[in-house]
Amino acid sequence: MRDIMRLLRKDLMVEFRERRSVFIVLSFALTTTISSGIASAGTLLGARERALLLWIIMFFSAMIGLAHSFTREEERGTSLFLRLTSTPSAVFFSKLIFNIFFFALLECIISFAFIFFHEGDISSPGMFIIIIACGGLAIASASTALSAIAARSAMRGALFAVISFPVLLPVLIAAIRVTSMCFERQNIASSSEIIFFLAFSGALVSISYLIFPHIWNNE
Repeated sequence: MRDIMRLLRKDLMVEFRERRSVFIVLSFALTTTISSGIASAGTLLGARERALLLWIIMFFSAMIGLAHSFTREEERGTSLFLRLTSTPSAVFFSKLIFNIFFFALLECIISFAFIFFHEGDISSPGMFIIIIACGGLAIASASTALSAIAARSAMRGALFAVISFPVLLPVLIAAIRVTSMCFERQNIASSSEIIFFLAFSGALVSISYLIFPHIWNNE
């Protein structure tokens, strides 16, 4: 736990000192949101179209923002130092916690901007917040080990998006369906999607924890 907190503190200090990744992701997300709002010319999109657009922005923001935690270590040559001073489990959980908090912050900003520019009324704000939180948790959980794999290759950003999409496709489909229901003023009586998101996140974290030492120590 001490190693996890030390590595997490290091990542937070580096991130808030540079703020480059945050600005890049926010620039992409806000530009896409504002452009789509202007392109609709005041026409209110359907519930499914709005949900689809929202999660497309979320997904590609994650592809831009969540890959840099391991990529930065490889580019700066600090990954070898981490291998010598920290256990793989400490590195994995520190990156996982960092990705969860980082993407949660991005989700809050993107959601507020999207609702404002697309003038979308939400019939179930509580369920909307839960779905956004659970979907973001699933994306961050899956992205941690995948970003470690992509960081070891020459085509880091492109490879991360390619290998992440098949893994995250079930999450995106479920998130789009439930989010559209929140926009359509439908009653959402089932909690199966929330259980699915939590089970998916738990399974991905467990699998990633088991295979991460082989990914991290493999040269």
